[in-house]
Amino acid sequence: MLMAIGIDNDPTLEHFVRAASADGVELDFLNLRAAVDGDWRLPLGGKEDATFALDGRDFVLQPDDAIYCRLIDLSAQQVDRATRRRWRALISGLAAWLEQATGTVVNRPGHAADNGAKPLHEAWLRNAGFNVAPTLTSSNGVALADFAGSGPTVAKSVAGIRADTRLVTRQSFVDFAPASGPVHLQRRIEGCDVRLHVIDDDVHGELIESDAVDYRTAAARFAPFEPPAALAALVVKATRSAGLLFAGWDFKLDREGRFWCLEANPMPGYDGYDTRADGAISRSLVARLTSRR
Repeated sequence: MLMAIGIDNDPTLEHFVRAASADGVELDFLNLRAAVDGDWRLPLGGKEDATFALDGRDFVLQPDDAIYCRLIDLSAQQVDRATRRRWRALISGLAAWLEQATGTVVNRPGHAADNGAKPLHEAWLRNAGFNVAPTLTSSNGVALADFAGSGPTVAKSVAGIRADTRLVTRQSFVDFAPASGPVHLQRRIEGCDVRLHVIDDDVHGELIESDAVDYRTAAARFAPFEPPAALAALVVKATRSAGLLFAGWDFKLDREGRFWCLEANPMPGYDGYDTRADGAISRSLVARLTSRR
């Protein structure tokens, strides 16, 4: 049986569950929102079952299960202190158990943690062989203004929190207060966006054209995209070296045909891309999980 772990109002998880069920795959779902109010036992060592008592039923995760997980920690949204502690304990305990599980896990929570710190993540991308635009992370207003003033520049989230990318100029940092930093800047690359979803050896690509700095904030035109063989091989190799079975890669394709890597997401929200791809990403994901390789 295939297992899914997450929260019941996560659109990506809901999409995966629907897709797997439509393919006739037997699937059970552990809803973290219900689990946090129940009882659980998460023995470490990779040899014992994880057990949960919730909603009047028992739920069991076996170490060799095939699992698709999206661990979303809702502790920060809780008013009650005890509930916050339970959320943190549940997420950290599950993450530790999943790291040691012997089955197929998409994706083990402790892998590719550098994505939560963009300067570190971009250093990893460069070392992996990708082109990465010049960046600066700083709380120094003068340094930020100088970088933004030397060419087209965008500001991005410095951490792993989802945030829109926006244009900045030298004037954006007039009277900048260091306490409001650090700020992560990157030289803007003009061109189309490319999204590649990698599942093991499968690569699903989409080309996105938009007049906006961040295509997620405005109207865009989407088309299937077949990446060059060398790029496909590189993202497969890098995904595997990061210990991931599934990753969402973001690129800019400039007017000279050069690919610039923006990010490798270890927990991609892939549902919109999959809908436009007629479910091809989900089919690859389900096939990889059910193969138990």
